[in-house]
Amino acid sequence: MAWARRENERRRRAYETAARAWRRRAEHLDRLRIEADGFHGCALPGTALPVPLHDGEVVYRILPAVELVEATARHLPGLPVPDPGLAGRLDPTEGPLPAGLRVVDSGAAVVTDRRVAFVGREARRDWSLPDLRGPGHHPDRPVTLLHHADGGTPSGLRMPAAGAPNARFYLTLAHADATGGREVVVADVEALAAAHRAARPRPPRPLGPADAPVERTRPQRLVAAGVAAAAVLLGATSAGTWPATAESTRPTAGAASAPEATVAPRPDVTARPDAPPPEPPVSVSRRPRPSPVVPRPDRASAPPTSPAARVPAVPLAGTDDPPVSASPNPPTAPAEPSPGTSPTSEPSPTGSPSPPGEPSPSATSVPSPTTAAPRHDRPHAAEVVASGSRRCRRARGGGQGACGVSR
Repeated sequence: MAWARRENERRRRAYETAARAWRRRAEHLDRLRIEADGFHGCALPGTALPVPLHDGEVVYRILPAVELVEATARHLPGLPVPDPGLAGRLDPTEGPLPAGLRVVDSGAAVVTDRRVAFVGREARRDWSLPDLRGPGHHPDRPVTLLHHADGGTPSGLRMPAAGAPNARFYLTLAHADATGGREVVVADVEALAAAHRAARPRPPRPLGPADAPVERTRPQRLVAAGVAAAAVLLGATSAGTWPATAESTRPTAGAASAPEATVAPRPDVTARPDAPPPEPPVSVSRRPRPSPVVPRPDRASAPPTSPAARVPAVPLAGTDDPPVSASPNPPTAPAEPSPGTSPTSEPSPTGSPSPPGEPSPSATSVPSPTTAAPRHDRPHAAEVVASGSRRCRRARGGGQGACGVSR
């Protein structure tokens, strides 16, 4: 409703402005039509005129401020030509002088029923109306050229744009009276008045709320909607497809299985009289193979295992063998191979030599505890004593001496 009120007010003001201009123009054409029908000049006794009048000469128009202009050549394109009509010649505007014309002097002019007389500061010029082919009015500039019948260089008057319509009308009417063509001027003015009456502005139709145009969406809202749509589309198309998001949605690989740390079987440590002394243990050390540095997966560290209790060794009766310690080998450190690479072989325990032909642990072995439990396959002290007694009995039966056990 507010839009309708504003629009109706705007259209009403525009209509009133156009109607006032139309009424002014209609009144002016009405005066011109009256002058064309019955005006034949007027005598101005006692009025100071720029030029003295001849006997019986009457005045059609006094032009107090004009300029005398001349063409630089006889035939120039764009210059106005003689035309008795006034259609399209009553609304010139101010502007520069048309090309091909120059200003000679400035002064005043008088239009009578016989002539057009100009009086300036330095020049004086008279144009006899019966000797002219007709006035040529420029359509855009307030310039009127008076063309002589002998074809000489045209000259004329430049006048203010505000007084140009009346000056042109009275100059055309005076020339028509001098040459007998008043009816042409009357018909021309009638045509102008009829065309003006047909162009009368009409009052605008009142507008209501239903005539309001569809309100456009504000640019800020359009930008916000576009940003939201782009964000939704980006989230829908990028889930699991782009490298940045695919890595986060892909399940992580499990931690690499640690190879089973196996302990080589130990030989029987039971002392025998005829057994050669054991060879000193040889520790074989291998340089670990360099592996690429990759992030180690988190896994729960194995609980530390306490070393097995030492079993005291009892010397064999009747033998000179030194007592053998029954303590197990120290626990080996857990091997932590890098994921994706073959585990390197751990050096063999230094307590005893590894048997020949022992295969190295493979990378596909099942994970098992990295610390081997102490073995209990060694004989206890009671079994060692019993075994020594049996050997002593066999020795007595064979004729040997004392075996170190009292009878």
